[in-house]
Amino acid sequence: MQNAEDEDQQRASAVELQASHALLQATMDASTDMIQVFVAIRDAAGRIVDFRWVLNNHTSASKYGEVRGESLLQRNPGVVQEGIFDAFCRVTETGVPEQAEHHYTHEQFDGWFYQTVVKLGDGVATTTRDISEWKATQAEILRLREEVVQVKLADTESQLAAIFATAPVGLSVITPDGRFLRVNDELCRILGRPAEELLRSSVADVTHPDDIPPSLVAIEQAVATGRPSTLDKRYFAPDGAQVWASSTISLLPPVGGQGNRFLVVTADLTERHKAEAALRRSEASQRVLIAELQHRTSNLMGVVRSIADHTARGTDDLADFLVQFDDRMAALSRVQGLLSRLNDQDRVPFEDLIQAELTAMGGDVERVTLNGPAGVRLRSSTVHTLAMAIHELATNAIKYGALGQPDGRLSILWCLDPVGGDGKPWLHIDWRESGVAMPPREAERQRSGQGRELIERALPYQLNARTTYALGPDGVHCTIAIPVSASTVEGPI
Repeated sequence: MQNAEDEDQQRASAVELQASHALLQATMDASTDMIQVFVAIRDAAGRIVDFRWVLNNHTSASKYGEVRGESLLQRNPGVVQEGIFDAFCRVTETGVPEQAEHHYTHEQFDGWFYQTVVKLGDGVATTTRDISEWKATQAEILRLREEVVQVKLADTESQLAAIFATAPVGLSVITPDGRFLRVNDELCRILGRPAEELLRSSVADVTHPDDIPPSLVAIEQAVATGRPSTLDKRYFAPDGAQVWASSTISLLPPVGGQGNRFLVVTADLTERHKAEAALRRSEASQRVLIAELQHRTSNLMGVVRSIADHTARGTDDLADFLVQFDDRMAALSRVQGLLSRLNDQDRVPFEDLIQAELTAMGGDVERVTLNGPAGVRLRSSTVHTLAMAIHELATNAIKYGALGQPDGRLSILWCLDPVGGDGKPWLHIDWRESGVAMPPREAERQRSGQGRELIERALPYQLNARTTYALGPDGVHCTIAIPVSASTVEGPI
């Protein structure tokens, strides 16, 4: 019997984990980055010798194909040469996240990638962005800088004019005090200003005040060393919007007795900064989702263990156990269905929980009165246990009480106390049956055993609830008061 119980529990756990995985997979598939989850493979001495794919989002699958369950080293041996495998091992062992750029030219890949690696269980979760195009642009910028610096302005004015006209980066010639002597169309686009306005202005006029001192230092360094000086800085557009750019300042050769002049190559970094900010938000969101998945899975396993234990203690043979256990797991599955349809910030409303249970139980809804405010949001940590209590009440009502007898009636009322006894919102539930022909006292144990234990002991212990349970002359009267989500009182009820 124990083996059968273990197998049933394992199958049930697998179903619930599959639902959780499906939720995580859908979230991951919404990202345009490659998101992958690996689990470590260790030898007899506990050393990591490989990693196995566990999850793979849509973007990653479009490049790798279906790789879940496959070996990382067999599929992509190049990760050893590029140091990626060592990074995975370090993060798994230390728990310290790592980020790095990789020029990966192995297997089917040939490009630059920016990868973030975070620990997840005995393995890692990775977010990988293809930055090949950005790297190519940077290489082109460096090439242009080198070409421009080597040009002798006096002998190649026509070539410089052509570069100014066609360069994909902003170009300008400035004086030591920052006045613009010459600008190209791309710089005008970056700064959002016409050439005529810029030629009447200085660099300081279009630079963020905090970045003016570093700009002056860069000019001084270019004069002192004779080498280009580069800095990332903020300009601002006429509407006040910040424009991020990388500016390289090079001292130009003197021509015709003129004083020092500088060539400034300006690359627009605004979109890159937006992308990096979006990447950071995405990584933070992924960490929250992974943590929520781990938390929900842990809670779910605890609930399943509790259900199995209570069911085993309240049944006399395997057949009875299987019937009751299957019934309770079906109730738990309905709760998971509600949770799986939520976003990470949403909560299950109490009325949805009640409606789902009554509909599934198939009771005569015409004999049920529901009355209470809509939108009372339940804490995620309370949903499973409260749902099992409602399930036990509904099961007893159908078998022995108001929903199983022709004259029976069931009233479920609830109300919200926004500032409960502890200053936090509490939900008060009143379950009252009437018109029930109560069984003899010797049958009361069957009528109120496990459900009553769950309500009177488990709810107060696990949820800090306040409960009552009474077998009245014409039916069960049960009250439950539990803390609910603080977001309930922030919006309309």
